[in-house]
Amino acid sequence: MQIAAYILSCPERERTLKQTIANLQTTDWAGPVEIEIDHTNYERRQERQERTASRLLRRAVADGHEFILFLEDDLRFNRHLSHNLERWRPLIQTPEGDHFFGSLYNPTIRELARDDDHAFFLADPECVYGSQAFILSLRTTRHIVTHWDDVEGMQDIKMSRLAARVCPIYYHAPSLVQHIGLISVWGGHYHWANDFQAEWRA
Repeated sequence: MQIAAYILSCPERERTLKQTIANLQTTDWAGPVEIEIDHTNYERRQERQERTASRLLRRAVADGHEFILFLEDDLRFNRHLSHNLERWRPLIQTPEGDHFFGSLYNPTIRELARDDDHAFFLADPECVYGSQAFILSLRTTRHIVTHWDDVEGMQDIKMSRLAARVCPIYYHAPSLVQHIGLISVWGGHYHWANDFQAEWRA
């Protein structure tokens, strides 16, 4: 399974980005890690972030990796990140070239159904927020990029609502990623994962 990580950041958060990269390096992650830095000049931070996220996804489509791990820049990670993804039932059962969309970070999203034996729940797409750690297939990424302007909102809303048109929304349970810090960079409500487990191993 080919998964490439893409991290969304901005010049003002260089120190935070470096810490997140260092945190990722303490895990078993061995895949590619690409950085997308905001260089836009929009006045609103929300618009800067949304436009840079769009550019990141277009870049990921051009790169052509089978799966994309979309990350924000203020995170810590489960130590066995790759091991757990390689054994996550919803992900590994996705046929080659098919749609897939999931999250490794749960800030208390409404559940529709749960399967603890296989470490996931199905989320209500209309309740999804927070783009800290989305994992999606190339086909779904391409669909999101194509229809980006069809949905209002920032990247977490656009990505989840557009993905829900073509596939279920899976959440890893427990969370494999945790949001760090105390203040949102763009002024939104700060959130975190209550079920994050740094040492959980499938």
